[in-house]
Amino acid sequence: MRKLVVLTLACLLGAARMSMAQTYAGESEFKTYCTSCHGDAGKGDGPLAKSLRQHPADLTQLSKKNEGTFPSDRVFKIIDGRSPVPGHVSNGSDMPVWGDVFAKSAASKDADSVKARIDSLVTYVQRLQEK
Repeated sequence: MRKLVVLTLACLLGAARMSMAQTYAGESEFKTYCTSCHGDAGKGDGPLAKSLRQHPADLTQLSKKNEGTFPSDRVFKIIDGRSPVPGHVSNGSDMPVWGDVFAKSAASKDADSVKARIDSLVTYVQRLQEK
């Protein structure tokens, strides 16, 4: 019985660590790949913003612009960039096709890894939403 309790606790702690790592990964990925254009707070005011053809989106306003609902599927597709998103400028946009970048990265082992990286970014951007 005691072994079962210890094993259960170990599993719960492992799951908590994985959850924390995923959250950290989203923030880390954002800082690495997004802040140069979108800024530290995601407001579209990164150091490269003024040099771009189209001003980067204020990522803190996505829920507000979507009637209070965070558009996670749309954000995923925009970050991925490999499929056209209706209403999103894909031709002539300065937004990198992160799905391709991540797929070619040594840090991404397969399509599931690419999806996990983009999911972690979507989760992080969702946390940036202003109330």
